[in-house]
Amino acid sequence: MKYFGTDGIRGIVGEKLNEKVFTKIGKALVRLYRTHNFKPVLLVGNDSRISSDYILTSIAKTLLKHGIEVHNLGVCSSPALAYVGSRFNYPLSMMISASHNPSEYNGIKFFNALGEKISVDSECEIERIMDTSHESNEKIYAVIKDVHMLLNTYVSHLTHIKKSSEMCIIDCANGGSSEIAKLVFPNCKKINAQPNGYNINRNAGCTNIELIKRECINQHMIGISLDGDADRLHMVSESGTVISGDKILYILSKYYLNAGDKLVGTIYTNSAFERVLKKRKITLVRADVGDKKVYQKMQELSASLGGEKAGHIIMKKYANTGDGILIAILVLNILKSCKIKLDEIASEYTDDYQLLENIKLDDTFNEEIIPHDLIEQYTKEGLRIIIRPSGTEPLLRVMVEGTDEKKVKNCLNLLKNHIKSVEK
Repeated sequence: MKYFGTDGIRGIVGEKLNEKVFTKIGKALVRLYRTHNFKPVLLVGNDSRISSDYILTSIAKTLLKHGIEVHNLGVCSSPALAYVGSRFNYPLSMMISASHNPSEYNGIKFFNALGEKISVDSECEIERIMDTSHESNEKIYAVIKDVHMLLNTYVSHLTHIKKSSEMCIIDCANGGSSEIAKLVFPNCKKINAQPNGYNINRNAGCTNIELIKRECINQHMIGISLDGDADRLHMVSESGTVISGDKILYILSKYYLNAGDKLVGTIYTNSAFERVLKKRKITLVRADVGDKKVYQKMQELSASLGGEKAGHIIMKKYANTGDGILIAILVLNILKSCKIKLDEIASEYTDDYQLLENIKLDDTFNEEIIPHDLIEQYTKEGLRIIIRPSGTEPLLRVMVEGTDEKKVKNCLNLLKNHIKSVEK
């Protein structure tokens, strides 16, 4: 796709994301609303990036001129926007966020009236309109309304689910969850919860886990580490063990799933987790990368639980999209109900050794740089290898997994060296 990646439209503001693109998005939304006869109101929220207001005003000026009212939720998390959008029946909600990326990036993703990320088909429709639509001469004019108070309904939703009062440490990544986390966990310690527009994800959040690990070890407390828009998380045990998405899925599956159920993971889901599920007669179904792909597969299979190793976890009983704070609450509830420590439940199985490395691409991805002979050789020796271009950044993601750590490392080095030499 030309504009959309695996998680919306994303790029560096002023480069890939520029005034021309924002104007195209505005015109496309006007046409989309007209075509589908949507109620003329768009719910908008953003994480804490300094460029978010600029993006909002750049898109909103086209919407307002054509009578589409903009309801601004302000700084929030992606799941908060999705919840409010579905709770108050907005036909479309637009989140301005680049998730885990640095502050110079930003992005745009959409949720439908059910609080689901819009489908790939809907994204394709928007793309087609972006490159073909012409602005009409009608000038109806609408307004921007501040609806920040609607976030209270999301906070109430979470606090109603929350049964555990266990003290923990929460890393908000200086992002969209900073204020929400303070309301949902008033007595817990918050770190990286002072966003200034430029420090989102900077040495913080679930892609920079070392700080909260040290805090958890020093204070012997559980840690919850979110990304910039809080739609994913990692947890950290009292001893400093990182509990990634696969382990979180394991904990949730013990409490919520039964024999015969299906759980949706991705191509990166650890094989050891798959073996554990098989012993419990739970089938792991692998989707392609991206929480949207996971959700689509969950819909197809009527599965109630799915997610990614990276920490996007979807529990359909509670939400139609990934929600880091919600999932943390559910895990804490389980620990309380079962009277078990996070360290104990996380140690019930050991992941196979898995390495994932990102190789920066100097140019667009070319299939010819993939060393298929090496992959075939090591696959026969029992390793699982995945090489794929990122859908959000100019990177090639290389994953190698197996039970032999030395072999995994050796294979990864050979793959990296080959790819870098060919790309040059």
